[in-house]
Amino acid sequence: MITTYPETHNQTTSPKFITEAEAYYKTAHGGVNRKHIFTNEILYNIISMSIEKYLMGFLTSKNQMPACHTLGNMIKEVKQHIPVEDGLAKKMDHFDKLQFICSFALFKKEPISDNDIMDMITVLKEIRAMVHENIA
Repeated sequence: MITTYPETHNQTTSPKFITEAEAYYKTAHGGVNRKHIFTNEILYNIISMSIEKYLMGFLTSKNQMPACHTLGNMIKEVKQHIPVEDGLAKKMDHFDKLQFICSFALFKKEPISDNDIMDMITVLKEIRAMVHENIA
């Protein structure tokens, strides 16, 4: 179910999400070079938060709130507004599978490799560019 809001909602909400996404983006990039402080699990969560905030900023700019906040589901909702490469959507689904913490019954965490983090940084850059190019 897609929730839509009045036109004025995006004027205050969307920029806040983008500002928060940029802060997480900056932290993620700095954290990659500070492995003694930022473990892969910490980086996974920071990068995920940045991606989520960018997608929320995009969706709220379209007066839409996602029904679910997994990265894979959010990118599917973005696809309703702009083209998204299938490979990007598949990577987002993969990232969701690394940590599934939305349910105590299905709680699952996989080891997060350096390659996973580098893939996530690449996707983060793609999402950031896509949102900045297409935000209303």
